[in-house]
Amino acid sequence: MRGFGALEWLALAVVWMACTFGGGAALAWLYKRLHPSLAFYKLWAMWSAVLAGAATLLLAFGGI
Repeated sequence: MRGFGALEWLALAVVWMACTFGGGAALAWLYKRLHPSLAFYKLWAMWSAVLAGAATLLLAFGGI
């Protein structure tokens, strides 16, 4: 079994970032509907960090 090449790592990084930022935006939008006084960009940053951290931990511990 061979390891990942540069193109595979690039594809993984692009998908990872798209899912993290897209999921963070979706969760921020839903949370903003519950609490309209909160800033969307701060919610987006927080949820993106949470999703990225969770995905990193899953990948690190072999859950994916």
